[in-house]
Amino acid sequence: MALSQFMEEDRVSTAMAILAVLFVILAVIFALSAAAYAVSGGIGGAFASMGMVALFGILGAIFQLIVLYQWSKAINTNVKNSQQFLSNIKEHAEDPLRGEVGFILGRLEELMVPVWPFWVYIVLYLVALFVGWFAFLLNLIGFIFLAVYLSHIFKTTNRLSDIKDKFYNYLRGRGKITAQIEIYRIPRRNIVLFIVLSVITFAVYWLYLLVKLSFEINHYLDSDAQARKQLEEVLAASGSNG
Repeated sequence: MALSQFMEEDRVSTAMAILAVLFVILAVIFALSAAAYAVSGGIGGAFASMGMVALFGILGAIFQLIVLYQWSKAINTNVKNSQQFLSNIKEHAEDPLRGEVGFILGRLEELMVPVWPFWVYIVLYLVALFVGWFAFLLNLIGFIFLAVYLSHIFKTTNRLSDIKDKFYNYLRGRGKITAQIEIYRIPRRNIVLFIVLSVITFAVYWLYLLVKLSFEINHYLDSDAQARKQLEEVLAASGSNG
């Protein structure tokens, strides 16, 4: 029943998240430089600095969007892998373990992160580049869809490790496993608090979270893959002994 070794997780590129933050910082630095040139009358230097602002700003935005998409892709792949793994266990299990696995499978079905709000946000953001003063309204609506997308990310990361941890505790309580299987618990986050902190810190908190959550998702994926492997080995050993 060595199913876990064939399951590959879609990881988040932490290097890309770090680069996105660096590009944003560089864009801010060159923006300040452009302002200083403008004040001192250095028109050529101001234009050159604004060009660098545009370059690093575009790169930073692209990298942020890629990381944002990788969050949901990594989580959804993990949910699908978990469903496949638990379905395999259910086929070889007897009641009451079969019933418990079925319950967990039902809970996992609810945790898929919908990606459509992300794509709506992208479309509105691109359209806003060409509509003049309507851009503010479109960006505001786009931000709402982005908040919906992030809300699903936070909700799923809050619940996913909880469900897995409860399942392993159930197995320990039933004497099905004795191995200390630990799932990394991604810290709980609230979308309202996220928006407030991002606003009052002028998006500094967002840049921090971009890197922080990327590392946390990868840490969870590593711990879950290891837990699946241990569980598979323990159940296989108990089955052969039985």
